[in-house]
Amino acid sequence: MRVTGGEAIVRTLERLGVEVVFGIPGVHTLAIYDALYSSPIRHVLARHEQGAGFMADGYARVSGKPGVAIVITGPGVTNIATAIGEAYADSSPVVVIASNVEQAWQGQMLGHLHDCKDQLGIMRVVTKWADRARSVEDVPRLLRTAFAEAICGRRRPTHLEVPLDVLHGSGEIELAHLAPLSMERSQPRRSAIELAARMIEEAERVVLYCGGGGVASGATAELGALAERLGAAVVTSLQGKGAIPEDHPRCLGNLWEPENAVERVLRESDLAIVIGSKLGAQDTANGRLPLPDRRIRIDIDAQEILRNYPPTLPIVADARETVRALLSELTSRGITKQGWPVDVLQATKREALATAWGAGQADWLRAIRAVLPRDGILVSDMTMMAYVSNRHYPVYEPGTYLFPTGYGTLGFALPAAIGAKIARPEAAVVALVGDGGYQFTMQELATAIQFRIGIPIILFNDASYTAVKDEQARSFGGRFVAVDLVNPDFQKLATAYGIPSEYVTSPQALEGAIARALERDLPTLIEVPIDFPLGA
Repeated sequence: MRVTGGEAIVRTLERLGVEVVFGIPGVHTLAIYDALYSSPIRHVLARHEQGAGFMADGYARVSGKPGVAIVITGPGVTNIATAIGEAYADSSPVVVIASNVEQAWQGQMLGHLHDCKDQLGIMRVVTKWADRARSVEDVPRLLRTAFAEAICGRRRPTHLEVPLDVLHGSGEIELAHLAPLSMERSQPRRSAIELAARMIEEAERVVLYCGGGGVASGATAELGALAERLGAAVVTSLQGKGAIPEDHPRCLGNLWEPENAVERVLRESDLAIVIGSKLGAQDTANGRLPLPDRRIRIDIDAQEILRNYPPTLPIVADARETVRALLSELTSRGITKQGWPVDVLQATKREALATAWGAGQADWLRAIRAVLPRDGILVSDMTMMAYVSNRHYPVYEPGTYLFPTGYGTLGFALPAAIGAKIARPEAAVVALVGDGGYQFTMQELATAIQFRIGIPIILFNDASYTAVKDEQARSFGGRFVAVDLVNPDFQKLATAYGIPSEYVTSPQALEGAIARALERDLPTLIEVPIDFPLGA
């Protein structure tokens, strides 16, 4: 069929099974938007390209499918780059489609609208794969590659740039061969599984360390079965929350802190099986996590598996398929382990919870957990109460706890929660924000209102960039600079937007406010005044 470049993009997205895209139109992308006019694809209008990127990210984390964002040349690309940096750090499959000036003028800075010195270079820094369509005929092949790269192997964002002369040009394309893609699951080598089983047979006490790869691969049932067979203790990274239900009797969650009760268990282990984690600086306190010297590491990313804590046995393969194969091998050999008694692990967990950072504010998180169903989704921003939730909020199912872990971007929660709710409209979705970070992207309230997206937004307000202020208190003698905020009246702001709001001062009141908000098809702002001790 003969189509314009804009039509080639939209028709290809349809064939790839895309149901929703996020973006903001501009004069450079009107060829795409004109094709969307007659398409069944739903377009969600953001209020800033960074918000569109976070929405696509939230959609991807919850649905498991690529989230798609469409942005304009120049500022649209640089605006979304922050959100894509977060998706890259946290291994989320977002596909960005952007326009650019005509190919004849690119990179020359001759004064064309939205000129950018090296737009494709900008996106290559924050994506797994990025390329440019040089003709209409290139579009279907390159878009399919963008989707394949996003979901195959380690899931990460990708980018396709389509210049104006391609968008408005015409060409012949063939789409009959295109179909929605599915994630390829790489299998472990038989020899590696046999070696792993031998190492387990020789061990006395095994600890499972579950990261985001365990969540992404959907290995929950297999990890639970492995933990039970080995009498293992299970510890998760922050990204790994939900890889195994945190109320599983062998799960210690994301509770390790240097010298706490969980550390005692780790020091008693003689074999660690690390599933889909980079064992990065934040989760290991710069390498202080005391894993035993004998380590099996399972990871989809061959480059990642040798960084930090070198493995005795590396297995480069899909986490779920590897754990399945390992369970089969252990069963055939009759290998089981006593490991730790469940009551010992439960006592360890209670002690760790009592001493974990933020225990004094944990009642607020218990209130949220009490009202959210097991499959309810909590989307947190970079804010003090979210740091408390990283330790104290139990997660029961994969993909139900979203946090901007790696890049650590303020403003993530509200737009990502919008994307999550669009991915799973039947689910209860809550955004947890602080007063500082909320103002990075609070304009996306308008998107939630326009599309009737019922999200409780819990705003913990202490009129400060408190994490920064706390560091100034601890490391800079309490010399506070540029951390105290003059905030709007958030209740009046909610009224101006025409949405319900509540002001609550106790965990019990918060629980009731969330329950009421979940009944609405509009966002509800729930403001909670809070104080955090500084320098603790």
